[in-house]
Amino acid sequence: MFDQIIQEIERQGFSICPHLLSSQEVSEANEFFLRHSTEFQAALVGPETGKKRVEDIRGDFTLWLATDNAPREFRKLFEFLNELKSELNKRLFLGLRDYEAHLARYPVGSFYTLHLDRHEKKSTRVVSFVFYLNEEWKDGEGGELILYDKNNVEILRLPPEPGTFICFLSEEFPHEVKVATRERRSLTGWIHSIQLS
Repeated sequence: MFDQIIQEIERQGFSICPHLLSSQEVSEANEFFLRHSTEFQAALVGPETGKKRVEDIRGDFTLWLATDNAPREFRKLFEFLNELKSELNKRLFLGLRDYEAHLARYPVGSFYTLHLDRHEKKSTRVVSFVFYLNEEWKDGEGGELILYDKNNVEILRLPPEPGTFICFLSEEFPHEVKVATRERRSLTGWIHSIQLS
């Protein structure tokens, strides 16, 4: 699995692993979403000193997770991320130090417009990642992640199918999340070049 991810990152800058998570792991994640539904906060946009809610830009709600004390339902995912970080450093010398992650819930009709995860010079994000956590997803329900090249030409359209994992180089790919006709759930985050805590 790590061989495939590293080879694809080296060749094209992103990697997709369909069905990385088992149906049981996805089901447990959804139970967590339901138990903690009132704890999600509206995602904000803008500079650190002036963040605000702008639903014309992004309409998701997030719940940040402590990576050093993860809920039981997500420990295997974080173990996977720790190993991925180590393997990327060994083989691609990316200088990765730490990562952060949040659960994301997109209500019906919400989206996230085109953006770049590493848009500021001071940003330390090197690798972006997403685990898709809906228990089922049908054709036509939307919610695709679309990656673009630096000329804004679409190069990938990925539906949020259950248990799928994607990672990509944060500064290389502008991307967006399309409108969905059902609630879209994921665990999303970034691997950084600094220690966060």
